[in-house]
Amino acid sequence: MPARHSTRAKLACLGLILGVIAGCHLQPVPAPALPQPAASPPRGGAAPAPVAPPLPRAQPRLPRPAITKPAHPALRPDAVAVLIRSLETQYAAAVELYQQGRLDEARRSFDQTVDRLLASPYDLRSTPRLQAELNSLLDRIQALESDLLPVGGMNSVQAQASPLQQVPPVTFPLDAATRAKLERASRLATAVQPPGALALPINDRVLRYVHYFTTRGRASILEGFQRGGRYKTMVDRIFRAYGVPTDLFYMAQLESDFNPRERNGGMWQFEPSRAADYGLQRNHWVDERDDPHLETVAAARHLRDLHAEFGDWFLAMAAYNAGPGTVLRAVARTGYADYWKLDALAALPRTTRDYVPVVLAMALIARNPSQYGFGHLTLDPPRRLDRVRVSANLDLRLAAECAQVTVGDLQHLNPSLLEYLVPAGYELYLPLGASTKFNEALSRVPAGDRITWRMHWVQPGDTWRRVSRRFHISEARLAAANHLSLRLRPVPGMPLALPLGGRVVIRQVASRRR
Repeated sequence: MPARHSTRAKLACLGLILGVIAGCHLQPVPAPALPQPAASPPRGGAAPAPVAPPLPRAQPRLPRPAITKPAHPALRPDAVAVLIRSLETQYAAAVELYQQGRLDEARRSFDQTVDRLLASPYDLRSTPRLQAELNSLLDRIQALESDLLPVGGMNSVQAQASPLQQVPPVTFPLDAATRAKLERASRLATAVQPPGALALPINDRVLRYVHYFTTRGRASILEGFQRGGRYKTMVDRIFRAYGVPTDLFYMAQLESDFNPRERNGGMWQFEPSRAADYGLQRNHWVDERDDPHLETVAAARHLRDLHAEFGDWFLAMAAYNAGPGTVLRAVARTGYADYWKLDALAALPRTTRDYVPVVLAMALIARNPSQYGFGHLTLDPPRRLDRVRVSANLDLRLAAECAQVTVGDLQHLNPSLLEYLVPAGYELYLPLGASTKFNEALSRVPAGDRITWRMHWVQPGDTWRRVSRRFHISEARLAAANHLSLRLRPVPGMPLALPLGGRVVIRQVASRRR
């Protein structure tokens, strides 16, 4: 018993000593670098009374637990690293959507990832890690999209019915009176052969579609005829240069109704592999199939090559629609290198057998619309544009400000652009007469800053102070960027380069179909 009491006494004494040490140890001690008010009690009540008097100052102090030491700024979580990790998580989720074939959702998720980085409060130029992350994201997204270029990329729209698919097959023969009337009109329409035109046949297959377009199908070609006025002069000039009959212009009406952005493939509906064969560039920034001029040149070259292969323009037209291999197999199987023989034998696909007579019917009507009851057709005026070659990457918004037009105007004139970024080397179309002021204004922006800077045309009443406040740029920086003196008031009508921050916003526009 005495021994047991002695042990208990020793344990009690040891507990008292430990309690005293712990009480002293838990008293808050201010950090030297970040002093705190000594008398401030903790929130929620008064400070607890010490369990024992403080130890003498000469006694060595025990190490303080980490939980009582205020966090030093250098030990705080790296906000940039946290943001990058979060962006990578979001990117990985988008990749998973991509791998599942949910391309629309993947495209939106990729865009949201990039937008979130660009919307961060950091200046990319002064934050190299974020600039590197942006470049990495764009490169990886572009690589994934490049894998899908043969099927239109992640921005492909839902497949829409082509104008040919909207024309029903016309199989019933014409009655004698209707046929005689259409023959007379067609002979009058072809009485004068325009230079470079095709000798249009007047046969039953063609006249059936002439009858369709002059009756229940009348409305279906009027809009295409009208819109075709924008491109007729350009296409005729290119076709003559390559020795292609100008009547084949109406193939583009049957392909796209002369709307380059209506369906993937542009005005002439080039397949991706065929586009590559004829040098049409397709990447993350541009799809030159949507450039009416470049694709018309490619179409002229392709038609010329098909004519050289088959020796007949009607077979060339059929091969354009169905592919050269399909026509070659039909010729080999039947022994006839004649389109009308192949049509009569149903040796070609149904759509191809309709394709040629539909184009020829359109060309017949266009030769002399009044003969077919269309009266005077009002065509859209030809596109008359300026073209400037871009020497450095350029934001489309800066380009619009330099030309004093809207971004929508430039998108309409440059349907091959897929982004707000105009890549170096691109030939930018501008409204006729706009190139002079465009070049004058753009020359004020250094080549390396044409993604981030903007342009302001001085208005009456503008002063350095007013422009400075409006765009949140110091007067000194504004004047220096334009190599001007603050002592000289800006003159109305002059362009002022705006040296804005380093944030780059590149947004997708390819899916904005008109």
